[in-house]
Amino acid sequence: MRICSVVGNKDSGKTSLTVRIIKELKKRDFKVASIKHSHHNMVMDKEGTDTFKHKEAGSETVVGIGSSTFFNIDKQLSLDRILFLIKIISESEPDFVVIEGFKGYNYPKIATTPDVVDDFTIASVDAKNMDDSDVSLLVDKIENYGYDIIDTLFVDDCGYNDGKVIAKAFIDGNLQYDLEKQANISVSVDGVNIGINAFVNDFMKNTILGMLNSLKTTEYGVKDFNKIEILINNKKV
Repeated sequence: MRICSVVGNKDSGKTSLTVRIIKELKKRDFKVASIKHSHHNMVMDKEGTDTFKHKEAGSETVVGIGSSTFFNIDKQLSLDRILFLIKIISESEPDFVVIEGFKGYNYPKIATTPDVVDDFTIASVDAKNMDDSDVSLLVDKIENYGYDIIDTLFVDDCGYNDGKVIAKAFIDGNLQYDLEKQANISVSVDGVNIGINAFVNDFMKNTILGMLNSLKTTEYGVKDFNKIEILINNKKV
């Protein structure tokens, strides 16, 4: 999964550019997820609906299921927590997550106003005056510079062991992000993403696969272990 964000001031064309980036990535046959950050309250359900009544009654997490599924959680989550949950919820992990907003986070940024440019900005653009070829070139950059959740980054034998330092090295062109060399296990403890190195990644993966192979998973209709989700409740009562 590779992440990028579109940041800038209000009415600078952030949303329209975000939409165009998503469309261009989809045109290139990538699976895309997106996140919108707002400084205002965002209501995902309308007043008067049954799920809205659930919320009013005190339900902290409301799930609506129909032709689509939505979650309404009575809590503000950090961006990294949301990114982790996207990995869990998505049937298959998206190739790209396009974020609108969250300018304080250290992911590759497209700036639509010059005052938000920082060390993680890969392009500063006039979003309202871009043609399709401009957007295409921008998405080329996103493909080249995008990387996964910072706390999960590791690079063997490079002298770096800090996610933010590794991310900055990607941005500066001193390291090349290689999706195949990243961890294929994601770990979160008490809502905090935990980085693991290659040894721990392989040890956990092989241990869990070994245990699962001893179970009669075919009785549950499971033949392949494409995506494994484990929740350990270690809370003391």
